Amino acid sequence: MKNNGNGFEEMVAIQLAVRSWPGQAKLSAEDLGLQENEVPEIFRLGNKRLYPEEWRQTFNQLAGKARSYLNDLSYPFVVEYVRAIPKRNLARMVERLEELKAEYLARAEEFVAHYEAIQEQWREKYPDIWPRLAPHYPTRSQLRRKFDFFWSIFELKGAEVKEGSAPEIIAAYDQARADLEARYQDMVEEALIYLRKKVLETVTNLASRLKDGRIVRNDTLESVRRMEGWFKDLNIFGDVQVEEALTQLRAAINGTDYETLKDNEALKQQLADLADQVAAVAGKLDDVSAISGNYKRLIDLS
Repeated sequence: MKNNGNGFEEMVAIQLAVRSWPGQAKLSAEDLGLQENEVPEIFRLGNKRLYPEEWRQTFNQLAGKARSYLNDLSYPFVVEYVRAIPKRNLARMVERLEELKAEYLARAEEFVAHYEAIQEQWREKYPDIWPRLAPHYPTRSQLRRKFDFFWSIFELKGAEVKEGSAPEIIAAYDQARADLEARYQDMVEEALIYLRKKVLETVTNLASRLKDGRIVRNDTLESVRRMEGWFKDLNIFGDVQVEEALTQLRAAINGTDYETLKDNEALKQQLADLADQVAAVAGKLDDVSAISGNYKRLIDLS
């Protein structure tokens, strides 16, 4: 990639994997007291669960917490389940992911410590079907290996062909590189739209509350401050107009809270006007192609 300080070399892709034991076994006809040929073809047998739902919810909530954090500080990427982030934010992101990983694995260890008690609980609760459940439980050592929390980081570049490769291999790589470059180009525009829509949502909420005479609480003001910082963190594409408009709005909000705002009509009008200015810039998507066009010219996967 071209090293010009404002291209894809400023970004990396990151993929988060959070694994747990599903704790499910396929429901059989025998579980329903039927013979296999007695199950109508329109039915699809479900699963039987091997441990209490509260544990499953715990692991799902912790995994969701990690994915929400990652998604909030990254862009959609051209590969499903992979996100793209500015390199300058990577250290901070990894630090937080390490904390979330420790929390997740601690609960996994707690689950493993209670594993035998959980099996005994299920044995007592479902004595009639326990013989059909028991074979589906892994050993403790096998169970522990089913829980994991890790991430992989990738540079954004095309595949390299070894010198002397066969012509058909070179042609395949060239085609793959061209396809990937096109997807990267689309990604720039999608990322810009993604950022602007987030901004638009926040400032429109503020403006409508101010204009309608509704209460503007401190958390609403704080959401604008956070949005300005969030946008600057992710705006490596040179979307100057939105960033400048947001900065002006935040400067006007700094030092303002619910008490100082509630009876100050002039300040309310000022903030509403500034919020409208941000919304006008963020909502005008016809200049996205021009901004992404500048960025597209920086892409070089060769």
